[in-house]
Amino acid sequence: MKRFFPVVFTLLCTVITVLYSQESKPEKLDDMVISATRSEIQAADAPQNIRVITAEEIQESPYETVEEIVQNTPGMYNFRHRFLNQNGIISPLQMRGTGKNRVLFLIDGIPQNDNFNNTIAWVGWGHIPKEAIKRIEVVRGPSSALYGSEGLGGAIHIITKDGAEERKTALTGKAGSGSTLGGSSVHSQQAGDFSFVASANYSQSDGFYVTKDPGENDEKRYRDDIRLFGKLGYDISEEAHISAAGLFYNQEGGQGTPGEYTEIMLDQYWLNYSHSLDKLDISTTLFLNRADKETQKVDRNFDPQFVEDFDGSYTWGGDFQATFTDLSPVTLTTGAAYKNSFMAYDVTYLTDDERREGAEGMQQFAAPFVSATMSTLYGRLIFTVGGRYDWIQTKDGANWDTHRAWDIGETGGFDREYDERTDDNISPSLGVVWHTTPNTTLKSSAGIGFRAPSLFEMYKVHVRGQGSSFTRSNPDLSPEKIYSYDIGAEHFFMDNLLGKLTFYQSRGTDYIGSKFIEEDTDAGIRYSQRDNISEVDIYGFEIELDWQPFEELSIQSGYTYNNSKIKSDEDQPDLEGNYLEHDPQHKGNFRVSYHNDRIVNATLNAAVYGDKYYDLENTMKSDAYWSLDGTLSRTFLERFTARLAVENILDEQNVIFQRMRAGEIQQTVDPGRILTASLTYQF
Repeated sequence: MKRFFPVVFTLLCTVITVLYSQESKPEKLDDMVISATRSEIQAADAPQNIRVITAEEIQESPYETVEEIVQNTPGMYNFRHRFLNQNGIISPLQMRGTGKNRVLFLIDGIPQNDNFNNTIAWVGWGHIPKEAIKRIEVVRGPSSALYGSEGLGGAIHIITKDGAEERKTALTGKAGSGSTLGGSSVHSQQAGDFSFVASANYSQSDGFYVTKDPGENDEKRYRDDIRLFGKLGYDISEEAHISAAGLFYNQEGGQGTPGEYTEIMLDQYWLNYSHSLDKLDISTTLFLNRADKETQKVDRNFDPQFVEDFDGSYTWGGDFQATFTDLSPVTLTTGAAYKNSFMAYDVTYLTDDERREGAEGMQQFAAPFVSATMSTLYGRLIFTVGGRYDWIQTKDGANWDTHRAWDIGETGGFDREYDERTDDNISPSLGVVWHTTPNTTLKSSAGIGFRAPSLFEMYKVHVRGQGSSFTRSNPDLSPEKIYSYDIGAEHFFMDNLLGKLTFYQSRGTDYIGSKFIEEDTDAGIRYSQRDNISEVDIYGFEIELDWQPFEELSIQSGYTYNNSKIKSDEDQPDLEGNYLEHDPQHKGNFRVSYHNDRIVNATLNAAVYGDKYYDLENTMKSDAYWSLDGTLSRTFLERFTARLAVENILDEQNVIFQRMRAGEIQQTVDPGRILTASLTYQF
């Protein structure tokens, strides 16, 4: 890692030399964020690189799900299209090259990564209506010092809307490609000390083929989904506020193969209380997240074989924090968090009434945390330090199958119970921000992130490929860890042109993967087991420009270079030096937005993705491609807004995923051009 310091130092010195030559006096961006320190701080004063996506940007976006709205953030990559419907347990978003399932997702501070079966990956991060979102904060770099497990690459935090001071109601109808039909409504208002916001969204579509050159055993991936959100707030006094919120999501979708479908239902509830005192701000949150998933799979003859059911799986918990505001020049936040997850998994075989398969387990986290920010030199030099201790208990683990043997040569099934285990982890973080001039800011942060093995990884036996792949669980998995730092510069070249340059480097240890065990050639079954097998080296840099030449026009562009390689693999040393899968080395994005209600509102998004590998052996590779998406909208008669969104304007079926199946490479492509027209009535 040391070999890159001279390069970074030289690059930053060159940038700073240029920056000091600028004499303009910019107006600083005043975005206030909470995700970087757990208390309010200006984005410019946060040590990590943060992007804030506003409600206006979200509404103007041609995309419907959060994973697509944030995908053009430098350092972020999304390898899935929403019409895949779901991608098993693999979350599609990757941040700073850390790999799959290593991004923390929060809604109003509530963790969405559930630790039992990664439900958030099933729904494509689309379970919250975008009409309910106030802003999205994207924090790049490890987040474990504040939020615990999962955030090795960073965190995505959705902040939901509160009730509007004046009553607002909007009804929307839409129609589009793939016989897509839908509608939504949103209502927001305040009444005395009460505030209320509610949103409902329904959509159905015949879907699209996502397989290149579909054959007789391929079908369109249809989907029907319902999204409901409600939030009620009450001002107890000028200093105290309480709010309760709920979210419901239901989706049924085809999986591209006749007879295979998935139905998902989520319901989530959270309660928040906050109180501002003279020298102290306190807040406490309680939450319950429940999930149910049913999936039907077919056998090698494409006949229905079994139905998987995660019924009764849930996560609940809460946290309490206190921010001391009268310790100038220090702001101190401290508190504790608790989370409890339970997994219940059961398989019903349609071809054998007597066969039973399943798994279960429970996992709980208890964690005190602290974060301190100190401002010196009249606010020009800011230090942050944070830390969190996570105590993790996993118990009641079991898995069973009355028919399938655990090892080749064995007969009968298996019924295993596992001992209780306890782990702990300490996650520190450090950061410094130096406003060298009114135009220029230097930033650096360092931290350790971790991801606890999920109940799914420890206890669920995973059978896929029409029975050709058998992955054993492993109750002895260790937590994944990452050691990371970044260093960057931000500069206003003009008072309306902001540039950012950030270099990052990380070392990941104990990465969890599937280790090949043996193959039953007679039965055509490949046996693997989850294990801590990899150590990875990661480095890269992000370049961002944000320019608003005049009030109606804004332009954003970015470029990411990322290099993620396997440093060591004790089970497969031949993989050492290979690239991690599903992450291009080069990624660029460009966004231009024109906003003028009297004429037209228009947004154009362009993105280019370099070539990438789809397997750790680096044998499956796709070429670089670029995409173009856009929206047009116009308000007329004061209350009506017509909108046209076009995804994949060039109508290219780009390869977004590959896998080996039955000895052949199967390619997944995006659906091509998708047009969606909508009409909104506001009153």
